[in-house]
Amino acid sequence: AVWASSGSSLGKARQPMSGRIARIAAWLRQTENQKNFARMVGGLGFFGLALLSMKRVIPGHVGIIEDMNGVLRPYIYDDGQLVIAIPIWQRLHNIRLIPVKKRFIKEFATKDGRDVEVRLLCRLQPKVHWVPEIYYKFGKDYGRGFLEKEASVDISEVVKNYTLAELVSGPEDTVEAIIQEITDRLKDACAFHKIKIAEEETTIVFLDPEGTLEE
Repeated sequence: AVWASSGSSLGKARQPMSGRIARIAAWLRQTENQKNFARMVGGLGFFGLALLSMKRVIPGHVGIIEDMNGVLRPYIYDDGQLVIAIPIWQRLHNIRLIPVKKRFIKEFATKDGRDVEVRLLCRLQPKVHWVPEIYYKFGKDYGRGFLEKEASVDISEVVKNYTLAELVSGPEDTVEAIIQEITDRLKDACAFHKIKIAEEETTIVFLDPEGTLEE
């Protein structure tokens, strides 16, 4: 009796559900209803896409929009500005305008065939109207890209003319002259690539990476 009652209850529960499905199927078979349903789905999809497309530029930054082919829009968006970037196809890149401090550490070959560790600390800032060009050359982290691509070459060109001893423990005037030469090269490279560098905050230190240099 219990099983019979349970089966009867399940049958009754299934009947309303199957009846609902049948009514929905019948409703969808009507051409006008199909059009209305398609309009609803399309409208919701468009509304969702519009919401996802709205991006705001981070304060202290400027925005540039790049598509999947690597092509940039010919516009620079101000901080706080609301822009439209189609999801998947386009990306908004926030490029920092506030001067950013960058630390760069790398070993270079010296005149006597040894390695010297150069530690560079500087503050960089892009020129607003040249942000797209700077992004193309050095990427979103333009400071790191600039130091790795440009500063490395300039430092290497200078360091190779001196021995490890001259760089690490040479006369103060000599070391200062070497540092000034590197700084001047960095200033010229920054000027060429439309990047500002704070010369007064630029520091360069030479170290013996192996610690074997005799005092």
